[in-house]
Amino acid sequence: MGKGIVEKLSQAYPLQIIWLGYELKPERPAEGEELAELFPNFDPVAAYGRFNKVGADYGLTFNPVTFLPNTKLALMATEYAKDQGLFEEFHAGVFKAYFSEGKNIGSQEVILEIAVSLGLDKSQVAAALVDPQYQKRLEDNRQAGLKWQVTGLPTFIIQDQQRIVGAQSYDTFKRAVEHFLK
Repeated sequence: MGKGIVEKLSQAYPLQIIWLGYELKPERPAEGEELAELFPNFDPVAAYGRFNKVGADYGLTFNPVTFLPNTKLALMATEYAKDQGLFEEFHAGVFKAYFSEGKNIGSQEVILEIAVSLGLDKSQVAAALVDPQYQKRLEDNRQAGLKWQVTGLPTFIIQDQQRIVGAQSYDTFKRAVEHFLK
């Protein structure tokens, strides 16, 4: 959701965008967690109705998910893809796999499938998933996020001064950008 808004803002304003992959719950089990166990009263159909209403303006479709994945492998692979000049494409692939297709992005098989679909070498991506340099990047990103008390995703930090959390309207971001351009 945030990506579409950022693209639209980038067309209207001179922005420098730096994306950091933030592991919100590093303690989440590798197999993920069922939403029904974590939030017994959560209604995914109702929640995703709102997401689809907002996402429609950006060509995004959300299907209700029933689990929260462990995102470590997805984030490490995203860092690798960034090094290969494929950040945007890989990020979009992970987003689509989880939110539109309901795939477990905590699964190495799913991550490698996305990577291969973008022309990345499967064995090199698999090696990146255990490479200490990508683990270090995740740790550095987490420290940056903790500084801003990130508790939800996406979180946007504008001019190292303002935090916007969650799926917000274009107007919310526009007002924030214009405030800092004054």
